[in-house]
Amino acid sequence: MDLRKLRYLLTVAEEKHFTRAAERLYISQPSLSQQIKHLEDELGTALIERSSRLVRLTAAGELLCQHARHIFNELQDAQTALAELAHLERGTLAIGCVQTVNAYLMPRLLSAFVAQHPNIALSVEEMPAAEIEARLLEGTLQIGLGFSPPSQPAIEAEVLFDEELVLYVAADHPLAGCTQLELRQLEGVPLALLPRTFCTRRIWEACAQQAALTPKVMVELNTVQGLLSLVSHSRLASVLPQLAQSLAQNLCAIRLVLPTPRRSIALLWRRNAFKCAASRAFAHLLKSTPLGIG
Repeated sequence: MDLRKLRYLLTVAEEKHFTRAAERLYISQPSLSQQIKHLEDELGTALIERSSRLVRLTAAGELLCQHARHIFNELQDAQTALAELAHLERGTLAIGCVQTVNAYLMPRLLSAFVAQHPNIALSVEEMPAAEIEARLLEGTLQIGLGFSPPSQPAIEAEVLFDEELVLYVAADHPLAGCTQLELRQLEGVPLALLPRTFCTRRIWEACAQQAALTPKVMVELNTVQGLLSLVSHSRLASVLPQLAQSLAQNLCAIRLVLPTPRRSIALLWRRNAFKCAASRAFAHLLKSTPLGIG
């Protein structure tokens, strides 16, 4: 039993005449009769009472037509839903985002996206880069905003921009007057940093090792905002992304060199995954929005 034969049966039932049904279906009357007979053979029961003047459905035919109408109605609904999805008239989009990008970029991006596509339900979750990649592979996120290169080979990354990690200190800190520091000059400076589970921390430690610096880490906190608040109320310094400057009120940001720690912010997808219309629309908005820092 296939949809084509069910369509034939419904047309015969509506026309109550094989010849008129065949004309409507653009096939020959013998071919139509043969297809109905094949359907009856497949089901093992008669579906149509045939007479010279009128075609009537048997009880089995009536029952099958009821279900067939339901099937075709559901198919029509599915086609309508898919068309609405393709034209962004409905749908959902789940996005994972690292902390500073979420705080700096997402408010204006989400505002613009909602204005353009009010019928798409958005879900944005802030999480570490590793969790974003894991959730993309699970399929519970459609888009990630994290770092390049990704740690998982099954994740593909499209770099949006690069940013430096800078040193944040309070206005009364001994280093507050500096505009630039070599990493080796931070030897012995008390620091408050993100834990090693964060990509930003690992980038910083790789540069510190390159500069033969042993960081003096006094405190670990897992939120950027918490670190900035701590720095503003203490003599501790912190190494955080440039994007954090939008959150760092009354703090001094000092550029670091030799080497300069950098990270690449990227749009992340599951490699070879289908990109729904909402995902493509958000990616287009993201790539067409100026992402200047400062």
